[in-house]
Amino acid sequence: MRTQLRSDTPLLEFWEATRLSADDARYPDQAEPTAGTDEAIRAALAGVLGRGCGQRDGTVLAKGGTFVQARTTPSAGALYPFEVLVGLSDGERCVTYLYEVDSGQLNPLASAPPVPLAELVAQAGLADAGPAPVRAVVTLVARPWTSMAKYGRRGYLYTYLDIGHAATNLALAARAAGLEAAVHLRFRRQWLTHALGLAGTCREPQAVVTITAPGRTSTDRPAAGPPAGGDGVVTPVWRDHRQARLEPPGDPERRNFEALRDISLSYAPAAVARPGRIASVTEPPSPADPSADVTLRRPGGGTGDHTALAARRQSAKGFLPAAVSLDQLAGLLDGLDGRLAADFAEAGPAGVGVRLVARAVTGLAPGAYAWSARRHALHPAGGGPVGEEDVLVTCQRQDGLRHAGALVLLHTPLRALLREQGRAGLAEVHFHAAHVAQRMCVNAARERVGITCVGGFDEAHAARLGRLPRGEEVIYLLAVGVADPAARKVDRDPVAYSHGRTAAGLI
Repeated sequence: MRTQLRSDTPLLEFWEATRLSADDARYPDQAEPTAGTDEAIRAALAGVLGRGCGQRDGTVLAKGGTFVQARTTPSAGALYPFEVLVGLSDGERCVTYLYEVDSGQLNPLASAPPVPLAELVAQAGLADAGPAPVRAVVTLVARPWTSMAKYGRRGYLYTYLDIGHAATNLALAARAAGLEAAVHLRFRRQWLTHALGLAGTCREPQAVVTITAPGRTSTDRPAAGPPAGGDGVVTPVWRDHRQARLEPPGDPERRNFEALRDISLSYAPAAVARPGRIASVTEPPSPADPSADVTLRRPGGGTGDHTALAARRQSAKGFLPAAVSLDQLAGLLDGLDGRLAADFAEAGPAGVGVRLVARAVTGLAPGAYAWSARRHALHPAGGGPVGEEDVLVTCQRQDGLRHAGALVLLHTPLRALLREQGRAGLAEVHFHAAHVAQRMCVNAARERVGITCVGGFDEAHAARLGRLPRGEEVIYLLAVGVADPAARKVDRDPVAYSHGRTAAGLI
């Protein structure tokens, strides 16, 4: 006997729900939301997440020789040792979602009980960035073992750098979408750890980005709403009702996390929050002979096209034996002194200095140069010809970097900073370095220059090559040149040779 399908059967309902149509009139509830409404802000936030730390076109070689989908921010070894949690107001409650980048979904985090958004902001000590209420709380949660299993102790610093890139990109993407964003490093980590259900998971919240909607739309940016398409972002962000659970740690990860007790801010009181706008670049001392400056052109690229450029950002795997131009370098440095709203705006000097080591730059003699944002000029710091061997020694003999036209050194008096600010200084200076580096990576997409962030380098040799003053240490290094599309980055092999490890055993 043939089974008859009735019109009210679940199968037919499912079938009807899968029908596609180009007629927008059939779906009036999916019309574009009015600017400034909660729906518009949520739509804009979906774009901010995708453009801030989501996927982009293309693939990259990751650990073990596998290819993974590329993202809008770089990561050491393409490991991305962090997770993105998003708190959104749902009526009177704030629901925390896990942003699953691979699928482009926001799924409710099972371990985080709902709380009012205002309570989350107040109890976590997230300093107000302005008069507008917070609409979303994006927490960047490090899982140090993901990086430290490969890179050892230095891998913990990479969590700061990778999260700094993502927090910077989220803040800039929010501004491009007509929203306001503030980066928080001085918040109550212990409270937030328990509120999000992270206790015992070997994870730590390292940075928070709060998103607000301004009271009136600025004339120099669009109203909050769905971002324009066509900028290379692959996966949109959707909310789903399937609960997400974090992967539990094993015994090696637990032992590793416990060893961070004297380093991690998760075990220390929060530093005093100082809301304001931070610039991460410090000025070098005024030169005795300013006439020796090499004045740079001002490209004036700004950040208006930031989201489209971030989606095109790539990390060069190697460089061709060709020179870059002085104008291209000027474009890389453009806007590095741009400001972000943050809760660690100090009255005194903060941030990192920018030192350039030129090897093969058309229009610029080889040697070391101090960059002044105020004068937008390079001042000779000494040195002479820079050879491929100098680059190889500095970059731990990563062969793909031997033809780099220039190295950019981000430096600070680290030991003095740690004596004064302790472990908070370690976290904040690495954010400053990542903030500058992310802006430079985006500029490289505009200037069509090859660039890669280098975490494994010889600090002492880099300081000598850059003619840094005594006490200044290199925090982060970027290699710049003409990208070699056929190159393969050795540091993404299973064994991290650039960090002093060998196949005979990990140290």
